[in-house]
Amino acid sequence: MKEHKRYLGDLIGGSLMITEAQLIAELLLTELSKEDWDYAIVDQNILQKRSPASAKRNAATVKKRIGSLENRFLTSLVNANHEEAAQLMMAATLMNSPLLAEFMRTVVMDAKRMYRDSIDMKDWKEFWEDKCRLYPELAEMSEASTYKIAQVAFKVMTDGGFLESTKTKTLTNIYIVPDVRDLLIEMNREDIIQAMEVY
Repeated sequence: MKEHKRYLGDLIGGSLMITEAQLIAELLLTELSKEDWDYAIVDQNILQKRSPASAKRNAATVKKRIGSLENRFLTSLVNANHEEAAQLMMAATLMNSPLLAEFMRTVVMDAKRMYRDSIDMKDWKEFWEDKCRLYPELAEMSEASTYKIAQVAFKVMTDGGFLESTKTKTLTNIYIVPDVRDLLIEMNREDIIQAMEVY
């Protein structure tokens, strides 16, 4: 995989999809064949989507974000309450998208340090332009794609509880649940803890 794609991750795929992620994690733990996977996603429609295409797309996005993670992570996700599940999916999404993790560790953290109430699209654009210098391929993406990536990034942060809403982009204080923190430490992902503990 090209470096810029690894850095971006599957951010364009959509929001955290917390409920869907718990269902997908349960499927991954059972190590289904492709046929059984398709049957669960399309025929049984366990994600309760309006069309098979939508179900497949959402399942593929979640699988990209959590499919390579260890069984202990998947088990924690399956058994988590909503707050824990949101934090686990936020962590998984940040692992999948180093770009978003860096945005959290730098731009969001700096905004907090400067006692700003919110962040805005200008913050994202400046960050994106800076990253385009490091990864010129990012600058070659269409305007529609880069806009979608920005929208999804703010939606992910809202789903994770880091912003009050995608409209106001008001910053909130997040404290990682002890079980989630312990799991990330066991996984040697203190970098993800740093990205999530923005207060």
